[in-house]
Amino acid sequence: MRRGPKPAPAAIREAKGNPGKRRLAVDVAATLAATSGVAAPEWLKGEGLKVWKRLAPNVARLKLLTPVDAESFARYCRNLARWLKMQAVLDKEGETYESESAHGKLKRAHPAFLIGDRLARLLESQEAVFGLNPAERQRIFASRTMTPDPAGDLFGVRREADASGAVATPAAPASPVGLLN
Repeated sequence: MRRGPKPAPAAIREAKGNPGKRRLAVDVAATLAATSGVAAPEWLKGEGLKVWKRLAPNVARLKLLTPVDAESFARYCRNLARWLKMQAVLDKEGETYESESAHGKLKRAHPAFLIGDRLARLLESQEAVFGLNPAERQRIFASRTMTPDPAGDLFGVRREADASGAVATPAAPASPVGLLN
């Protein structure tokens, strides 16, 4: 079992910027992505396929859906379709029901509620992988604003080029104390 956070897809890392200026690994899947979109797997049918057709173009446009990711995203679409079906059942029948036992009447959670709850947990983890939740998008936007100005150096000093194109470097301080100020 690995420690630490799960690695983000290359498109999310690229969108967040690269403040550390480290070399980013090339995402092979992203380079193989077709610009016209990714086809749904053949086993995805019914409501899951409708969800795919609704969401896949936007996710592919963000470069978060590639042919390699199609199976995982199809599972997400199928689970979302099942969750929507459970919500429709709950809207119609309610979240609880009564049953009788030797101890009297008991209120119990509807089976669709329990199934929907499990599916919701699965969907949350899958949404994080595909950047489909608001928290992940907020992290992307926040990291974009926190990215330092690439024209400045560590201390925010911009070095302007003169007419010849040479960049002037500031004079070194006379004493080491000047470096700390």
